[in-house]
Amino acid sequence: MDRISMFTAAAITWRERVSNANTILLVTHVNPDGDALGSLIGLMMALPQLTEATIIPVVQQPIPQYLEWVPGSEQSIALTADKPWPNPDLIITVDCASADRLGGIAPQHIHHIEHTAVIQIDHHATNTLFGVHNLVVADACATCEIITEFLPYLGITITAGIATPLLLGIMTDTQSFQIYDTSAKTLSLGASLFTAGADHARIVSKVFRSTRLEALTLASRVINAMHTHGDVVWCGVPLTWVEELNATDDESDEALHMLQRIEGPEVIMLIKQRNQGVKISLRSRNVNVAAVAKKHGGGGHIHAAGINLAEHTIDSAAALLLPDLTALCTDSSPSTNHSE
Repeated sequence: MDRISMFTAAAITWRERVSNANTILLVTHVNPDGDALGSLIGLMMALPQLTEATIIPVVQQPIPQYLEWVPGSEQSIALTADKPWPNPDLIITVDCASADRLGGIAPQHIHHIEHTAVIQIDHHATNTLFGVHNLVVADACATCEIITEFLPYLGITITAGIATPLLLGIMTDTQSFQIYDTSAKTLSLGASLFTAGADHARIVSKVFRSTRLEALTLASRVINAMHTHGDVVWCGVPLTWVEELNATDDESDEALHMLQRIEGPEVIMLIKQRNQGVKISLRSRNVNVAAVAKKHGGGGHIHAAGINLAEHTIDSAAALLLPDLTALCTDSSPSTNHSE
């Protein structure tokens, strides 16, 4: 289905669901990135044009340091075990491929979700379609791209306050319009947000030109310890390094961005040690790393995917994934920029 038909049909459902709700919970995924927070705050700012319902934005705390500046983010809460369930009539999830990835909701509250209508908007190709209505556009570069295009179908005017978080999400998920899947549509929608008054200068200053020395020091150490395995380059990030250098977990992604600039390797893998298990980030030039991620319980996009392995160390995770990744590089025909 083309986007016009998809958005026209979705707008009918969204208007009905939103207009009949008294309390709406907005939720995104664990460890929120720019697209997750931008989608959440963008919708939070937009929905009052459509409803007088109470809107509660839920984000896993703390918000990453590089996103703390986003206007409206201070209104978000985490539904911890000591907080009452707010009994929403509707839950809207953004940028979340599966229900088990919802962040900011304590396990004690999760069962409530089963008894509440959930609608979602997302761009992950591995989305499990867990809502009663699922607006999933897998060829969009960011969930904020979808929201930017969809809001006018709801009769919502994109103001400067809405445009800034939406542009943030598009810019972070495309690495400032650099990823292979960036399309003319993406650029056009980004331009429309400029026109609406998005604070591009602040996004650039806070996200792309504010790297702390601790993050660069960590990235340097990670890169110096990188391994090459055929067409795969991989690195591990031990917790002890993060703590020793007074860095943060999300700052280790600086190493991932730098590794992606290496000419030659087909796949880049970054394995972060967590208090329990590891988090794996996969990036590729041509092959479909989402297929490997999905095999091991993760998900994502053709050229960018992730996995959480609760029972693994850095070395055991590498041993588990390297055979699949090298086989992928050997056997897979290159994907097009807009596959699936």
